[in-house]
Amino acid sequence: MASTMPVMADESPADSTAQVQSVTPSYRRNGKLFSCEPCRRGKLRCDHNSPVCGRCARRGKADQCIYHPAPLTKPRAENPGLGPHRTAASNPRLSTIGPYPTPSIENKQNGLVSPPSSTDTQQGKHSAFRISTSQPVILQTPDVEDPPDLPSLPADKIQQGAEVLSMLRDLPVYRKFTQRWFELCDGIVVLQPVFRIWIDELWNEFGRILAEGNPEQMRSLSELVWRNTRRPMRIHGSMTAREWAKSASGRNLRWEVVGVVLSLVGLIAVNLSNWDTIFDSIRERYVDRATFAERMRKASEYCLCFCYESEVLNDIYVCFMFEDLVLVECLKGDAHYAAWQRTGEVCDAIVAMGLHQGNRPGPECPFFLAELRKKIFVSAYGHDKVVATFLGRPPRLSHRYCKMEYPLDLSDDQLFSEGAELEAALLTLDRNGWNTQGCLNRTTWLRVWSQHCRLREDILEIALGSDDEDIERRGQEVRQKMDHLHSSGPAHIQITPEQILSDTSSPLGIGLPLKQKKEAMRQVNAMFVLCIHTGIIHTEFLLQRALTIRTRTDTKKLIPIARRMLKLVLLAQSRRDFFRDFQGDIIYLLALHGLPAAGVLAVELLIESQTRQYAPEVLPRSETIQDLSVFISALGSVGPGEGNYSICKQGRKALARVLDQILSPNPPPPVSTSGEQLILDDSSVLFPIGNDADFLSWLENVEWDKNNWIDQPAPSMAGPTEPPVQ
Repeated sequence: MASTMPVMADESPADSTAQVQSVTPSYRRNGKLFSCEPCRRGKLRCDHNSPVCGRCARRGKADQCIYHPAPLTKPRAENPGLGPHRTAASNPRLSTIGPYPTPSIENKQNGLVSPPSSTDTQQGKHSAFRISTSQPVILQTPDVEDPPDLPSLPADKIQQGAEVLSMLRDLPVYRKFTQRWFELCDGIVVLQPVFRIWIDELWNEFGRILAEGNPEQMRSLSELVWRNTRRPMRIHGSMTAREWAKSASGRNLRWEVVGVVLSLVGLIAVNLSNWDTIFDSIRERYVDRATFAERMRKASEYCLCFCYESEVLNDIYVCFMFEDLVLVECLKGDAHYAAWQRTGEVCDAIVAMGLHQGNRPGPECPFFLAELRKKIFVSAYGHDKVVATFLGRPPRLSHRYCKMEYPLDLSDDQLFSEGAELEAALLTLDRNGWNTQGCLNRTTWLRVWSQHCRLREDILEIALGSDDEDIERRGQEVRQKMDHLHSSGPAHIQITPEQILSDTSSPLGIGLPLKQKKEAMRQVNAMFVLCIHTGIIHTEFLLQRALTIRTRTDTKKLIPIARRMLKLVLLAQSRRDFFRDFQGDIIYLLALHGLPAAGVLAVELLIESQTRQYAPEVLPRSETIQDLSVFISALGSVGPGEGNYSICKQGRKALARVLDQILSPNPPPPVSTSGEQLILDDSSVLFPIGNDADFLSWLENVEWDKNNWIDQPAPSMAGPTEPPVQ
């Protein structure tokens, strides 16, 4: 049927039909109307009004409200992008990453960042991202030869780099994420002022090129970054932190810095809640928080591969590797093989650089870099112990071959300072390196955490060792070290999480400007204190569990520790709205601290129910059942998009089965083969597995409704178990 709309003299009927369909919704094959493009992409309900739907009219997007005649039709891409067929041909490691779905470089009309107008440039508006007007039309790479031992740079690598760099066109949006994080605390490893210099120098130098996305200019920029990365960084003892930062950004931009930016933005996104308003600025392009964080991870992974091909080994690269490791764990889970693999790569790089042999200022290492290297080492060392403890595997870094040097308790701004300001900051430290001003910096938590991880290595030797002699003596030595560590700590880390959450006038600070909101300071202070105390009680839990397994003693000493650890986790969960900027940390507490404690308490309750041997002074039955019920509900709040979702789902299923069996009416007492009631005195029933990951698997697979699980426990990883009591 011919169109009834009038046809302009200079357009064909086909063009007229397309115009009609662009403003009038058509019908799908199921009889329903098509939604307009903004509503369809945002997965929002459209009222199908023409020419502008009501939602677009309210949101001020009338110019974008069109009804596409075939919205799911994708144009054939001339540039296939970063796919496996490209990467596999040149680097086997890249082939494991898979395609990287970056938007086409030529597609600029939907970009989040628009090039600044000439009026803004002429007026010189004050902005942290003011774009330099002195850039050439085509970026010229410096006339510097590549290292002779590296192959020449192929064109496909330059193109891959250009597509990764296209992600930086949204750098002003990424800066909102980093500002949000740095208002709360210091950087994860990289110093906060250094990171700010990196992104400011990057955007001031290449902002126009990134915003415009011209393919030829992007390839020239990619070639420049490749050449910079293939050249070693020059460091000397009198180098300042500002000079060091500028030597890796701007015209000296390297893939390590690009990777740090992308991975840190992804980490910040993971820790924020799904309903945070900051995601409104990225929703149209990245859909949601999980998609945005995964996109950042894939982009940073390509930067890792670029560094690998360039044979890079420097301080920024190791910082980048560690931040990427944390991002992988947040998205894939702590039990994922990728996390274990990345941990090994970080440890290998640290050993190759010699960071495990001590880091002191000298002719080739300035003071700030020596402290940064200490932070890198203790972060990797502690992380190695956490993963080894959870999986029950030997650690990669041993204190026997490392020089344990802990970073001074200084904030990032203090460490970045120079001259008299730095000297004044050093005078605020005591002889053990703790700050005396009562500030909770990120380094404060890092010092406590890494020192307890040193004790966990001794605990791993007890739990995984084959020597059965002097187990109790070795356990007593570890306990003495633990008591000494607690008594030697500063007073401001002795405050309990309950105190800081209940006291709104807490004097604790985190070394941040006074203009920061008081509520935000309380949020960070409470999270730091909560993580410190949860880590301390978890170390005690690991020690007592190892002693219980190896010496086959009763669990009376372990139950109070497990109850305290579960209480701390439930406290964090109950204030989840308060910890709005630390959602990833809450999930970490649930998975790696709460589940081991809850599993111990649940099995102990079931043993009491089936043996009728109650000990209310050690394990209050009603209170513990309530805590377990709340904890199971908390595990259910972890969604599929979270990295530790599989761990939480597995633990929730196992604990629910145990709790159902506990609450079932009149559970029959277990009997032995001779018909007598079974009396339990073998702790291997409670701990058939010596690590958290396998313990969760055992919890899930045991047939709790059959009493033979008590007198036929699973084989122990900690050694042969005694025969069941007859």
